Amino acid sequence: MGLFAACEGPSPFEPPVKEPIGEPGTNPEPVDTSGNENPGSSDPDPIIIDTLKPRNSNQFLALSKGFGTTNIYSESQLGIRTGTYKQAPDFKGLAVNLNYSFLAPQNDTLKYRPFVLMVHEGAFIYGDLGSEMGKAKWMARKGYATAAINYRLGFDGGSEFNTCGGNNTEVIQAIYRGVQDTYTALHYFADKSNEFGIDPGQMMLAGSSAGSMIISALVYMDEADFEALQPGITKTLGPLDPVTGGTEFRVRALLTYLGYAVFRTAYVGKSNAKPTVFFQGTSDTVLPYIQGNLFSCGKYFWMQGAKPASERLHSLKMPYDLNYQPGKGHILTYTEEHIANRFAQFMKRFWSGDLRQTTVENMNTIQDIKLP
Repeated sequence: MGLFAACEGPSPFEPPVKEPIGEPGTNPEPVDTSGNENPGSSDPDPIIIDTLKPRNSNQFLALSKGFGTTNIYSESQLGIRTGTYKQAPDFKGLAVNLNYSFLAPQNDTLKYRPFVLMVHEGAFIYGDLGSEMGKAKWMARKGYATAAINYRLGFDGGSEFNTCGGNNTEVIQAIYRGVQDTYTALHYFADKSNEFGIDPGQMMLAGSSAGSMIISALVYMDEADFEALQPGITKTLGPLDPVTGGTEFRVRALLTYLGYAVFRTAYVGKSNAKPTVFFQGTSDTVLPYIQGNLFSCGKYFWMQGAKPASERLHSLKMPYDLNYQPGKGHILTYTEEHIANRFAQFMKRFWSGDLRQTTVENMNTIQDIKLP
């Protein structure tokens, strides 16, 4: 099956604890995340055959000198472009411009590049795309095209100093708006793929903290799932994917940092599971490493973190790279270069057909399973 080594502390695949993580003496508002079945969709989970032919084959990317851990371009060889991909009403109904910063190698011969779209952290309340540009730079130096985006922020009652001031309705709508904006950005770059020099068949989503929640919800949830959590949300906010038609694209992997959370791992099935990189601290109180209330706010819904998500991928024989730091909270000690190296190494292995399930404690690999 693979190489195993002993480690101190809990096994990364021990059964998840059931105790709530939140404010003592309070109960979360009822959002069911405990079952094994997905209540939002009655459809079966068939194997979906991917018919989109990428402009760069996996073999081409695997054999290329780029896209791995080597930085083949200097910063001076990168070009940046900024713009607006959407204007939309925020939670107060005020129109906001949603901007992007695009970064990629320039003045070379490769026509289309694998593309990484980056979604920033900030508890759905604050932050901007600038916090992703360090990682974007390192990925671009390896040959990727990258873009960091802003998305609509804010919800009633929540502030940077009081993330627990809202309610489940408001927070779920904030997540929904973030998914809508990320969908729109994917369509925007796919439609302009010739202009930006990107391959819409080789797209990756990267997210930090709240951004990781947005990208996992985009991949693993549909309108029926959100309706099960909050009836009427699609009528209130419109389609989850607001864009119809356009250039077809594929999300090949999720690259996450500063925690990870999904409403329920049962949303992840054989038809939609994505290769995933995780970075999380085991004592994270913002996003639970195992499971608990969002932001440790006792009245907010429960989420499931990187550990049960990796267990779910393990059972589905899907590649993942779980990087965890025992005892660390939401702030981790990895450098941006190290994070980008792990992202790129993971994708290079994926394109090479070297599919692995790895678990890394701090920077020591304690489990490495090669998939058949």
